This record gives sequence, structure tokens and C-alpha cells, in this order.
Amino acid sequence: MSSEHSARTLTDTSGAPAPAVERTGFPLLPADRPARVVVVGAGGMGSWWAREIVASGVAELVGVADLVEGAPQRVIEQSGVADPASVATGADGVDLALEVGADLLVNPTVPLAHHPVTVKALHAGIPVLGEKPVTETLSEALSLVAHTELTGVPFMVSQSRRFFRQVRQLRSFVAAHGPTVMTSAFFSLFVEHDGFRRTQHHPLLRDMGIHAFDTARYITGADPVAVTARGARPDWSVYSHDATVSATFEMTDGSLFAYHGTWNARGLPTWWNSEWRIAAQHGSATWDGTGAPVLGTEDEETTARLQAEVAAEDAPEPDQIAASLVEFVSALREGRTPMCEVRENLLSFAMVEAAVASVESGQRVEIDVLLEQARVEAITAETDPAARELMQSWTSVREVLSA
Repeated sequence: MSSEHSARTLTDTSGAPAPAVERTGFPLLPADRPARVVVVGAGGMGSWWAREIVASGVAELVGVADLVEGAPQRVIEQSGVADPASVATGADGVDLALEVGADLLVNPTVPLAHHPVTVKALHAGIPVLGEKPVTETLSEALSLVAHTELTGVPFMVSQSRRFFRQVRQLRSFVAAHGPTVMTSAFFSLFVEHDGFRRTQHHPLLRDMGIHAFDTARYITGADPVAVTARGARPDWSVYSHDATVSATFEMTDGSLFAYHGTWNARGLPTWWNSEWRIAAQHGSATWDGTGAPVLGTEDEETTARLQAEVAAEDAPEPDQIAASLVEFVSALREGRTPMCEVRENLLSFAMVEAAVASVESGQRVEIDVLLEQARVEAITAETDPAARELMQSWTSVREVLSA
């Protein structure tokens, strides 16, 4: 490990993982000061984002917005900011961002609000770092792809699991020892959420599935083609719909990705990251979701060297949403497309909606068919003529997302 890598800290954006190379025409964010950030949405995720922004050396919290009176003040007070009075508040996040001259908007609102808030911000020229899922529906997500292209304003979705060191190590292993033939993720926690999840359709898929689905795409470098999925609801479940799901995806490289997840089983819980096993042409890997991955090949000497390399990577580095923030600020400073940009992210969201469709229909669902159906719905619902015309001009959704 180089001394340069060992010296990196949370304030150093040069260590942002696997940046994309595409350049954007958006004006560069100055590198000589922290990015000025407004958080819209003062719930649990808004509180977490506010704390991470205050703790980060790459950004500063300049505003918090929420429709609920008093909610922004509560988020600010628990954020750790030195001078709570210096952080502005308001009901509308975009209006507040314009008022205080914010460099970007972090959007951890409820999924229903993701589309309107993001569209307004993009057309106001404000880059958006949004929470997953990108929107509530696949058609709304395609609309956001169109609005991002129309405005040229950066929009990244925070898929925070990509930023674990172990995930990056697994990706590197597959790149050197692949292609994969089978990847599996097993998730089991007994969780009885309160609130909307108790009556939500397919709560486990929509809340947890996208983390594993996006991680699988990132590790394997493959995208989904089709899925067959089944759901179960045991008698003891507090959820109105299935919180136990098994889904098998066919991927573009010919491999399979299998996901098995439940909130209904007691004992021997996994970590939130799931337990992973990856089988590839020239080696295999396992990860328990929290410790170092175990890497193996048929050659004992190679295996020992790989495990030594993994153990040697021990320098502190940001992960989860702290790393998402570093990645977005880095991209804005460097004028490049960030990892998890909306076009890249959309196929992960499509995996969720395809799995939902397969559970509901009992049939194998092809991703491209679902994407084209969503495009028809998006065109019908779109109120912006330019965005509607753009979506109509696409040869195929897959081509747009791969461009």
C-alpha cells in the first residue's frame, strides 16, 4: 500500500472509488472550499445526511427544508453543527437552495416526493444527490433520466453499499478472476418495522432488495436480462405483504444472480449487507457482510497472496453515505459523471420492479420489456413537452442507459 493511500482522510476527495471517465459540461465546483449543501426532508435519513455533511471536510450544511413546521430545526440541532443559527430553514428545498446559494441539494424525502423535487432542482440548475429508490415508479425514473439530459445538471442516486471497501475488493477480484457463473446474496434479519412498510406492497424487495441488486451489478460488471421471483408471507408476519422473497436474475454475461431475503426468520441473523458467495471461472469468494472477504483460487500460493493483499488494506476511508457525498463533490469538482448517476442507477431500480412484477404474475419477467412499458407510461404522464419528445426519440431505453 502506498503512503499516499494511507494518508487519505475524509477530507480528501481523491480517494473516491472507481470514478466514471465521462466528462460533463456543468460548471466546476470550486475546490478551495467545502460544497454548500441543503438537505430537503427532515426525517430519519435527513438527520443522518445532516450529521454526515457536518462531519465531512468536503461539504458544509447551509440549509434544511421540510413541510413539517419545526422539523428542520430538530435536524439541525442534532447535526453537530457549531452554530445552528447559521443554518437556514424553509418549507421548499429548491427555493431554499436558491436563496442561500447552495452548490447541491441532498434529497432524502419520501419516494413519492423524489420526482417533483428533483425535476424542480434540475431545472433550477442545482445538482441533486438523491436517496434510493430513485423514484417511486420506473416510469418516473425514466422521466428523471430525460430531465437530467435536457438540463445537463448532474443527478446521482446514493447507492451507499457500493462504497464499502469489501465490495470494491470483490469487484477487483472478479475483474481479475472472472467472469462469474453464479453470485448469491442471502439476507435474514427478524425486523418488524413500524409505519408504511407494514402495509407496503413487497416491502423487503423495495426497501432492501435494491442494495443487493446494485451491489451485484457493481461486483460482477453485468446487468440484468430477466428475473423469476417468488414471495412468501408466513402467518406470524406483521407485514400485510411478502417480506420474504427469492429471486433469480439472468445477467448479460450469461451468469446468474440469486437473492434470498427475509424479515421473518429468527436466529442466526446476517448483517444488513447480506452474506455473499461469488463463483467465477478462475476463483471464488465469500463475504459475511461485515468482515474481510475470503478469496480463493486453485493455487494455494495465489490464494495466500490475495488474502494478504486484502488484509493489508486497513487505512480508514469513508463508506456508505459519507462516501456518496465524497463521490458527488469529487465529480462536481472534476467535471465528470459521478458513480451511481441516474442512468447507471436505473437498471438496479428496474431489477426491483421486475422482481415485483414476477412475484405478482408468477412469471419470468424480461427487463427490456418492463423498461419499454415504463417508457410508454412515462411519455403519457409527462407534462414537459421537451422531456416527452426526448423519451419518444429514444431507440430503446437500454441503449440510453448504456450510452
